[in-house]
Parts: sequence; structure tokens; C-alpha cells
Amino acid sequence: MIIVDIITYITHISSNKMIEDQKNNSHVKISDYSLTRRRFFYQSGAAILTTAFLTSCNAIDDIFPKKDDKPAEEDTRDKTLAFFGDSLTIGAGGTAPYGSFVGAALPGRPVVSDGIVGQVASSIAVRQGGVSLKISVEGDKLNGIKPVKITKLSNQFLTTSSNIDEYSRTGTIAGVKCTIRRTAAAGSGETYTITPTTVSVVSIPADSEFLLDDAVRLKTATQILWYGRNNIGKAGAEEEILASVASSVAYITAPARYIVLGVLIEYDENKGTANYNQVAAINEKLAAKHGNSYVQMTPPTDSEMAAIGYTPTADDLTDLKNLNFPRGMRSDIKTDDIHLNDKGYKIVANRVIDKLKELKY
Repeated sequence: MIIVDIITYITHISSNKMIEDQKNNSHVKISDYSLTRRRFFYQSGAAILTTAFLTSCNAIDDIFPKKDDKPAEEDTRDKTLAFFGDSLTIGAGGTAPYGSFVGAALPGRPVVSDGIVGQVASSIAVRQGGVSLKISVEGDKLNGIKPVKITKLSNQFLTTSSNIDEYSRTGTIAGVKCTIRRTAAAGSGETYTITPTTVSVVSIPADSEFLLDDAVRLKTATQILWYGRNNIGKAGAEEEILASVASSVAYITAPARYIVLGVLIEYDENKGTANYNQVAAINEKLAAKHGNSYVQMTPPTDSEMAAIGYTPTADDLTDLKNLNFPRGMRSDIKTDDIHLNDKGYKIVANRVIDKLKELKY
């Protein structure tokens, strides 16, 4: 109604002005006057109406903004970051797993760090789920809610020569929820048992598959795999590491989101030593196989050290020259050749953070 009133008002004023002009001009006929007024009304009215309509449309747009034709899709992917490995994964030599440094830099990303000290690549791959676990039990059946001795394991996935700590994992066998537990005692070896969560006497045929809860639960997570340090110097190290990592990657829910970390050299494995050459060859193959998902474990650069506020000492510079992590980023080179301290783990964490962002994981 406002727009119509404006048009009527402006038309009235303008047409009256035209009438006065035509009265004062003797050469204008009265019929021409009527026609001119009518033409003016249509022309000026249409122009004003168009302008007013466009103006009102702009006002409507201001009040009711248009929505994008294609709204942004919500990222429904599992946000968990799952770190699998050995003692390096749980931050031995430092104060916390390096995954915790990654998590602190990426709020809203749950972090799981699953590492057992001293473990080789194939055992890590079992815990991760890439290599299946098969067991045989005493008497070929469960015994109520009592522990039953495991007589055969396809992989001693909770075994370590580094300690006699108890390790356990939950899972399912023959449809029954159970816990597998590894116990050890100095001088008497170790024992594996299986205990059902609820009373069960179900039969367990030889070499039955045990499905690990963590492996199933974390299959959709973004996984960071750091395998192989404890294989170095052993026969078949390269084959086991490459195969274990490949099987783990294949297990992750497609499209797999993962990062593979290179094998870290020990403090005394300087360039030219047999172990250095073995590590270099393995890392070269891991890089070729996993491409942009690979993160190197070469010594820190000047910019990486500056990023954590670290100034290398003269001894550190010697280590860097030997293509090794500097001793100032190691746990204690007098008693520990392998592990890093928090400064070293922060270098590793920052590389992982950068790669996660690069790959949009």
C-alpha cells in the first residue's frame, strides 16, 4: 500500500505540472493533453513501481537473508586419534605419551595411546587389529567365570621382555565377552588366561579367533602407527615391519585416515653403522609405500627446534651432524639409547600435527 500511495502522489503532482505547461503552450491540443497525461502515467508509474519493487526486494533480503544453495556438510567422521606402537608411543623417557601433546594442540579430538614396551611390529599389529588373533584353550571350552589357561596363541600380543607387568585386553570369542590376561614372574616365564565376563561353558575350538574390543572400536579412528624399533638388528626385521604396517592400514575403515612414522634410530646408531643402514632402508620403503601419509624421523631442523624454544648445545650439534636426534632431546644417553624426553616427543608431536592438518584428518 505504501508503494501504491507514493506512485499516486508523484503521478498526481507530475501530471498537474504537465497540464499547466500545456495550457501555457497554445500549440498543444486538448486531445494531445489527455494522451500525454495517460502516457506519462503509464511510463512514470511503471518506472517508479519498478524502482520501488526492487528497493522493497532489497529490504526483504536484508530481513530474510538468502541461504546458501549447498549448506556445509557436517563432519561426522570419528574424531578419535589412536596411537599404536611400543614404548615410544606411550612416551617412555618423557612425562606423557606424545599423543597427549597432539591432543592438546587439537581440542575436541579424543586421544588413545596403546603401546607396550619392547614389542615388535607384529604384536602391535595384533593389538591394532590388522593381524588376527587366534587362540586355543585348555579343555576346549570356557569354565563358568573362572580363568582358563590359553594353551596356544597365534601371537603373544601382550608379551614383552622388558618387564613382568600384567597386561590385559577385552574382546569376544564364540560370541562371549572375555578378558585375556598376561601375567609373568621373574624366572618362571609367563602365563596367558582367558576369563568370561558372564558365566559360560561354551566350546572353544582350537585356533578360534578372538576379536579385540579396542581394535574394533578404533577401526574408524584416525590412526598414527609407529612400529618397528624393537625389530631392528633382528632377522626378518624389514619384512615384518613392512607387512605389519600394511596389514594395519588395510584394517582401518575406508577411506583410511592414517599416518605412518618412520623408525627412530638409537643414539649410538650413527651414519654408517649396520643398524643405521637397516633403519634407513626400512624408512625408505615405508615412505615409498605410504607416500604423503609418511612422517620421517630424521633429526630436528633449526625451525623445529626454534618452534619449541630449544637451543642446541655444542654436543647437540655434533649429534645433528651425525644425523641423529640430539642428546638434549634424549631421555638419558648413559642408560637409555632409544627413548626421547619431552622435548624430543614434542618434535614428533608437531610433525604429526602438521601432517594431520595437511591431510585434513
